[in-house]
Amino acid sequence: MKKASIIIPCREVDSITEKCIEECLNLDYNDFEIIVLPDEFDKKTQKKFKDKKIKIIKTGKVKPAFKRNLGMDKAKGEFLAFIDSDAYPKKDWLKNAVKYFDDEKIGLVGGPNLTPPNGNFWENVSGYSLTNFWVSGFADIRYKISKNQFTHELPSCNYISRKKISPEYDYSFLTAEDSKFCFDIKKKGYKILYAKDVVVYHHRRDTFKKHLGQMWIYARDIAWLTKEDFSLDKIYYSLTAVFSIGFIVLSIWSIFNELIRNVFFILAGFYFLVILLTSVHENLRTTFAVFLTSVLTHFANGFGWLYGISTKKRLDTFSNR
Repeated sequence: MKKASIIIPCREVDSITEKCIEECLNLDYNDFEIIVLPDEFDKKTQKKFKDKKIKIIKTGKVKPAFKRNLGMDKAKGEFLAFIDSDAYPKKDWLKNAVKYFDDEKIGLVGGPNLTPPNGNFWENVSGYSLTNFWVSGFADIRYKISKNQFTHELPSCNYISRKKISPEYDYSFLTAEDSKFCFDIKKKGYKILYAKDVVVYHHRRDTFKKHLGQMWIYARDIAWLTKEDFSLDKIYYSLTAVFSIGFIVLSIWSIFNELIRNVFFILAGFYFLVILLTSVHENLRTTFAVFLTSVLTHFANGFGWLYGISTKKRLDTFSNR
């Protein structure tokens, strides 16, 4: 069995991070280490985790990408297993992932990050929205169990890579650094595999406002990445921006032109109907919340992308979370 290094960037070792560490310690895999990278930690935290598998490294207030680079530098494993501190793995997470590396062409393996069973109302609403193809597009596989498939990127809350081919993370990004990590691995000629049995449970944003903020920031950063490393396949990320601009332009134009008004009402009616029908869940309150969240996710993502494409990337190392 080949050694794996589990890398957990975090702000502090709080109860959620402790849950992540404890579940990692219970993995059905013999040879692994856990590298935890908080901003700061005290002696009480150090004493609490005496297991020899655990290393706690103080980083200061830096971005998650900087922490992951430090974790990679300290890692002794042949495989690097990345997980967020607000996530925790299923018991067979590593065992299932490592088997796919028998194919030498695969450089990175990840899978679904599911909403935890104990998530609050807004976490569940966020999860329901993100699993909807009409909201997330092809990225919906990240949030639900789908069929095994090769893909162009996966999120760093749940993937495992070969250390020998892993690039450094670009810590000028707050988010989307994992997208660049995946793109760089593909440039080296390796494949990225989504595997349905490589599962973690990942807490969603626990308020409506935080969810929309996350969507805006991710879109902003992916737009910066698109400008920095343009390729035709990245045009896909601009779809919500095109939608947002089109919706606003047509809604204003429809005030002055009857034909445009009729076209706009038909298109808008079809859009809202599709989102509503795919937002139906256990009760009316949840259905309405998922519907509203899904619609505003498109606009938050769209305007975030527009902001990113029209501004320069911030180059600070320190975290502004």
